[in-house]
Amino acid sequence: MDIRIFDPMAACHWGISLEAAHQRNEQEKIRAYGERIQHVDQGSFTPLVFTTSGGMGPKAKCFYSRLADVMAEKKHQPRSHVVAWMRCRLSFSLLRSALLCLRGTRYSAPTTIDIAGLDYQATVVESGILV
Repeated sequence: MDIRIFDPMAACHWGISLEAAHQRNEQEKIRAYGERIQHVDQGSFTPLVFTTSGGMGPKAKCFYSRLADVMAEKKHQPRSHVVAWMRCRLSFSLLRSALLCLRGTRYSAPTTIDIAGLDYQATVVESGILV
């Protein structure tokens, strides 16, 4: 898995559709890493391509869909609540990254979330996310 975040409004993406920009970025990652990972590491490779506003490339959508299915089944939660929780987390991560780029860093210790005991339904209800 490799992540790329790109700005669709950048000059290099003018004149092409958003889908084509996602496809181009995915293909660049596959060309750079795909063959080595398959032949040397004997693994699979999924490039996760996002826009700065939170849009996802086709392979990232498939990955997130599969991840939501697995998490919902494992945690015995409705898939819609898990997807809403994942999208919320992704949005806040992108927002934090953008703010970090704009404002700079004020060092704080990294925080982790224990998802083992997380109630997705309660989290979605508390956040006011429409499912």
